[in-house]
Amino acid sequence: MGLFGGDSVIGLDIGTSSIKAVKMQATKGGWEVVAAARVPTPAGTLIDGQIADEEQLVPVLRQLLTRSAVRGSEVVAAVNYTAQVAVRRTTLPVMTPTALRKQLRANPEQFQINSGKEFATDFEVVSLQGEGEAAQMDTVIVSAPRTPVDSCLHLLERAGLDPIALDIEPFALMRSLVECKPAMLPMRSATAVLDLGAVHTDITVVRGPNYIFTRAIPFAGEGFTEVVRQAMQCSTAEAEALKTQVDLTWLLHDAEGRKETPEYQATVAIKPVLDDLLKEVRNSILFYQSQLPDEDLEGMVGAILLAGGTALMGGLAEYMQAAFALEVERADFTQGFAYSIAAGAPELVPDTAPLFALALGLAAKEPQDQASAAAAKAQLKAATKARPGKRRGQAAAPTATPTA
Repeated sequence: MGLFGGDSVIGLDIGTSSIKAVKMQATKGGWEVVAAARVPTPAGTLIDGQIADEEQLVPVLRQLLTRSAVRGSEVVAAVNYTAQVAVRRTTLPVMTPTALRKQLRANPEQFQINSGKEFATDFEVVSLQGEGEAAQMDTVIVSAPRTPVDSCLHLLERAGLDPIALDIEPFALMRSLVECKPAMLPMRSATAVLDLGAVHTDITVVRGPNYIFTRAIPFAGEGFTEVVRQAMQCSTAEAEALKTQVDLTWLLHDAEGRKETPEYQATVAIKPVLDDLLKEVRNSILFYQSQLPDEDLEGMVGAILLAGGTALMGGLAEYMQAAFALEVERADFTQGFAYSIAAGAPELVPDTAPLFALALGLAAKEPQDQASAAAAKAQLKAATKARPGKRRGQAAAPTATPTA
């Protein structure tokens, strides 16, 4: 897509509880966030984050992208992060994209990724360092099971949409909450992005613009709802409604006068499973920090950002801040974002930012790719020309960052 004219792209987050869409439009002044919309996901159409009922989803997507403010056909969607998704960050000698693809096909074990026809593999050159013989490219390589990838593509095409790219959820969140917030990029400390969805929680550690790792934890919003349902002996719908009235700050202070209320009892019921989840989050942070050199104290995790629908649970940020003794806050892209957010997108406010963070990160992929493509191409061309006597496809053994 060209930078000027009427070009637009839609970030589409197909979640278990709701479908979110954010539209970005290219103008003469640059890209702008122009619209957002959200609709409930039909019950049973996604199971464990995977498409289970395409027939029900197709008309919902068509309606969302033809009758709401988010009209368009070119979309970027996401694939869930699961245990079968492999993300490796490696440093390689400079080579062409074609040469690297050949290396990935011929020697997948060298890059510590899944191989075979049942996996889809892609990569992105994050940056180039050095010149001439010393030139290296910092590269992120991703492999994902082909079945969910093909399933997502088939759904989008049946809905009359044009999927211009698929991303994985952690990269999209990193884009909206870190890469597109200039104030975050120079930070020397690390940030943990906690994506609390309906069926799983992902913790992603980033440091400035650098992705470190992601870990998926199989517990999230639906698990909290079930705990409330069992404790209160009510229906799932009633438990879901009651969960919206929970306030975890009651557990930090004297809640006299509330202890007999249903919302307080629901809060108490949630506490043990929430503490178990936070223990897993803490272990992931400690794992990352154990890999740091002893002298790199600046690289410790200094903040946690909360995204996803479950991030809206009352008092969660305050409860976590007390538990971790770290700065914990809800994700908010409405201030200091690299692209302007039009007044015509009233859904994008601080209170809903955790819900739309993933969709916005998907929408911003095209603008971000365009912004970096020209400079990267020039760097790659210069570095490749400066390596006489070297075969472009020759790769040294990669050094991959650890994953949890």
